[in-house]
Amino acid sequence: MADKKIDLLEFSSSEGMARGRSLLIDGSVLEFMEYLKGGSRLKYRFHLMNNAGEMIFRYDDAPHHHTSTFPHHKNAPDGIVGSAERSLLDILDEVETLFLEDERG
Repeated sequence: MADKKIDLLEFSSSEGMARGRSLLIDGSVLEFMEYLKGGSRLKYRFHLMNNAGEMIFRYDDAPHHHTSTFPHHKNAPDGIVGSAERSLLDILDEVETLFLEDERG
């Protein structure tokens, strides 16, 4: 990562939000947000953009797309698809795979 900013917001002893923005070495940007309460994740969003600000993908659980995996879904440049629930580690693995594919051409 070339640069990063991470905010941890604590609303109470059992409720909080983690959000951040990472500038990657190729100029792309990964933004994330996870809202936690009582040991459960209530909401999440992971958004990857290229160095021109164009979306590569976005995973979230906002209940606005009725897929087979509702409310979990992936926004891609060519449309919305169902997706399993994702974690930040899942997203970092996907970003790494995309970088490796780009290097191989």
